[in-house]
This record gives sequence, C-alpha cells and structure tokens, in this order.
Amino acid sequence: MLSASRRRGYDAERRLVKLLSKRPTAYVIRVPVSGSRAPPDGRVALPDVFMVDNARNEIVAFEVKATSGRRVTVRAEQLVKLFKFLDAFKRYEKRYAVVAVWFASEGKWVFKRVRETFPPSSVVISCEEESDWQP
Repeated sequence: MLSASRRRGYDAERRLVKLLSKRPTAYVIRVPVSGSRAPPDGRVALPDVFMVDNARNEIVAFEVKATSGRRVTVRAEQLVKLFKFLDAFKRYEKRYAVVAVWFASEGKWVFKRVRETFPPSSVVISCEEESDWQP
C-alpha cells in the first residue's frame, strides 16, 4: 500500500497526464519507475511524466510534485534527471524541463520551466507564483 505522500504524488501524475492529453497532437507518458534512484553518473534518467508533440516539434520532461502546503522545494538532483533525459532528444527544436506542482489546497497547477545551471541548484515554487509554461 502507498503512503499518503506517495499516493498524492501518484494522483498528481495521473491528473497531469489527463490534463496534457487534452492537447490533440500530444503523446503523454507517465513513467512509473521515475522515482527510483538512478546512479548520478549514469546516462539513464527518467522524468515523472513526459510529453511529445511532433506537430510542434516539442518534448517536455516533467518533475511532478503535489502538496497541501503553500510551497514546495525541488532538489537539484531531481532537476538534473530532466536534463539528462532531454539530452537524448536533441532532434527536437523545443526541449523543456518543467516542474509541475499541484497545490491541492488551492486546487491549481503551477508550471515552472527550469533552465540548466552549473552547479545545479534546487528551486522553491510557491502557490502565489504564475506559471511560465502552459499545457
């Protein structure tokens, strides 16, 4: 049986897949093993969810979070895995790493694009922020 926090994350991933699937030209895939730890020096890294839209020449890798609080912190290593995943898809003109946070108490999504930085750093997203990526 899943713990309450894992269940909340699972539900948010499924909610996101349903939302993204409304785009008629998109293929959306939830990666159920993404939470398992890949070796930091490995080439394989998987996002929680990813979306491919061949009509828009776009691929988006998502780190999905759900909280009943007002803010969430996303660790740097969770963001690094998004960029590792996207690195395999250089043929796509638009490649985005996005943190998707479901704020349950507000009943809303906040989508934040993240840019690759060195050294990688964690990000904090609050429910007051505006999304800078739209499904």
